[in-house]
Amino acid sequence: MNLTGVADRLRLELADYTVAGVNTALGRTGVSAIEREQRVPGILHASRQPGRLPLLVKLFLLGHALTAEEYEVALPSIPLEEAIDTGLVTKDIKARIALRPIAVPERHGGGELIIASDLGPLQGCSPKHDHVMPVGGATKTLAAITSYEPGQSVLDLGTGCGYHALLAARAGARVVATDVSERALDFARLNAALAGLTIETRLGSLYEPVPERFDRIVTNPPFVVTPPSVREIIGTYDYRDAGVDGDSLLTSILTGVGDHLTDDGVAWMLGNWLVDAEVDSGEFGVAWQDPVREWIGDREAWVVLRDATDPAQYAEMWLRDAGITGSAFTMAYCSWLKEINADSVAFGYITVGAQPGPQRLEDYRGPIGDSFADAAWQNRRLAALSDDALMSKHLRTNGVVEKRLHTPGQADPWFIALSGHGREIPVSAEAAGFVGACDGELSVAQIIGALAGLLDASTDDMVHAVLPTVRELIGAGLLVDIG
Repeated sequence: MNLTGVADRLRLELADYTVAGVNTALGRTGVSAIEREQRVPGILHASRQPGRLPLLVKLFLLGHALTAEEYEVALPSIPLEEAIDTGLVTKDIKARIALRPIAVPERHGGGELIIASDLGPLQGCSPKHDHVMPVGGATKTLAAITSYEPGQSVLDLGTGCGYHALLAARAGARVVATDVSERALDFARLNAALAGLTIETRLGSLYEPVPERFDRIVTNPPFVVTPPSVREIIGTYDYRDAGVDGDSLLTSILTGVGDHLTDDGVAWMLGNWLVDAEVDSGEFGVAWQDPVREWIGDREAWVVLRDATDPAQYAEMWLRDAGITGSAFTMAYCSWLKEINADSVAFGYITVGAQPGPQRLEDYRGPIGDSFADAAWQNRRLAALSDDALMSKHLRTNGVVEKRLHTPGQADPWFIALSGHGREIPVSAEAAGFVGACDGELSVAQIIGALAGLLDASTDDMVHAVLPTVRELIGAGLLVDIG
């Protein structure tokens, strides 16, 4: 693939290739269908629409062939022979790459990026072993907890199509993007060119090509835990497991991250790891934390368990993802269950600092808002204060909404919860009363003392009743220190 020579012209040709424009070309039914990786409704709707945009959608999003005449209308500045020679299209005028406009989150400046990737199931192609993924759910999840500033040095470790590198570059950061796949780096460079951005790319595994330190590290590594015997059957997919054993890739990333962060640096990552407890067992609540704690060491960290599953469901999901069927599926499935050597597999995202500090590990499998991600990390030290230090703080609420449920005819509610930033935390009446007084005027100790007097309770009893919930609300970003 050598598309850098046509990247500037391609960017101009795709000026109208926006989320709104593509959706119009697809029609409502077509948009719904592509979320299920079905392209026929979109092809039919686009074929009835006039103009260049429906042709671009059919070519680059839906993997449909164009006639020579249609191609000249779609991409007039790139002659067909040149498009074939550079690898943009095949001789029968089908796209060799997929192109899709992606809405950029407001936390990263909004707008859109056009992202090139390998052809996949939507275009009627099974992923190859060197497949370069488009922007998917995991990529968007990671983007929701990252942020960049002008002048920062940023490492995108295992960049893939380069999406995170582009977000950092848009913010004015100096970006180094690495990958073990030269094909992935080709896509990252193409996507940077399509966005009019500059990134530096380096070929190599993990930290090998980057001896320096960075202000921010972001990585969505190939974290799928695939046993070696399964790879012998289905092959090694670089974008999924990179040929490593177990969860050793995440281990290597976490144990090495401190050597590549500046003194106030922060790293964000996604990962799967093996857990020696069944998901629905009483031991799971502690067991899922143990491996991550060991790998992080004493560095400050915030870890959120986003999902967990048993090995059977895990194997089924990733075998379907690779398009494995028939006897190969059965053989790989059996091997996976025999060799995975764990009772469950956890999926989460991890924020790690360069310095020793407080750690917060929480099981939260509901929707999480961007503001929660920011507030939780910013409040990490406040939540870890000693009781005496916390009692002296002046707190205020941060986007809190209270919910109370009553039984008709009963004066007191049977359920109280405080919500905000995508979280809902059940609280006691005492804790709700405490939060209601958090306007920054009184200290934690003063509010607790007043509640104790009002409810005819001892101060010590009120501290035990309220303070653990206060820490939880601080950790969730619902209470902040006014400074």
